[in-house]
Amino acid sequence: MTSDEALSKAKKDIEEKFGIRFTRIDSGEAVGELDISERHINSWGIPYGGILFNLADIVSGAAYLSAGGNGITASGHADYMRGAKGTGKLICSAKVAKAGRKLCFVDAYVDDEEGITLCKFSFIFSNLH
Repeated sequence: MTSDEALSKAKKDIEEKFGIRFTRIDSGEAVGELDISERHINSWGIPYGGILFNLADIVSGAAYLSAGGNGITASGHADYMRGAKGTGKLICSAKVAKAGRKLCFVDAYVDDEEGITLCKFSFIFSNLH
C-alpha cells in the first residue's frame, strides 16, 4: 500500500473511530480537530491526557504519511503545559521536522479553540521499508 492509499483509508477510519477531522494534510504537515464530549472528560472536568496524546499521535502520523513515510510510531513524548477546558474543540497541528531513510521526527502541538497551547509532542516514526 502506498502512503497516499494508506492516508486516504486512514482519514475515513480515524473520523469514524475517533471523531478526529482533518482540516489539512499536505507535504509533511497536518491539522486535525476533535470536539470534546463527555466521554473525553476525567474526574477533574478536563479531557484525559491520553485523549490529547492520541490526537497528537494520529495527526503526526498523517503528517508523516504525507511526507512519503510508510511505517509506525516508534516513540512519543509529551509535555503537558495546561489542562484543556471540558468543552469545545482541540486542534492539533503537526509538522515533520526531519525525515530520514529509517526514521522520521515529527513535532506537534495541541491548542484549544482559543489558540492557547495545551501541550507539545515529539514523535519518532520508523519506516517499515
